[in-house]
Amino acid sequence: MTDSEILDACRKAFTGFERNDRADLVDALADDVVFEFSDSLPYGGTYRGKKEFLAFWAHVYKEYEYFDYDAHAVLRAEDYIFVPVVARARTKAGFSMQNEHCFLFRVKDGRIVYGRIYADTARGRDVLEGREPRRFPKLILE
Repeated sequence: MTDSEILDACRKAFTGFERNDRADLVDALADDVVFEFSDSLPYGGTYRGKKEFLAFWAHVYKEYEYFDYDAHAVLRAEDYIFVPVVARARTKAGFSMQNEHCFLFRVKDGRIVYGRIYADTARGRDVLEGREPRRFPKLILE
């Protein structure tokens, strides 16, 4: 795939909340892609290959009614694509969260070979455990 096609695939996958469409992103993945997410959540870990990438999303949707994104930007720097997003999700138990995530992808030979999500997993864990996300007040320096 061309750089432009991969960037467009990222835009389609992570823009518009309920309009997220990951089909072109999956097509852009190398067969041996490595995808990582913090194992502090039940669906975290290292996933290898397209089949496991799709399994990751299936695990996420076992926990949530919806989990959608809207990209702030899709940025390219050397071999990397950065996609900072706002995530909106609602668990099947009825707890909602809004969270900032950042997707990082590495591109080689026209394919995505590596991906990782950076996210506030404490907020995700709160809603999965059946409580509103905890927020702490800003500390005031004296």
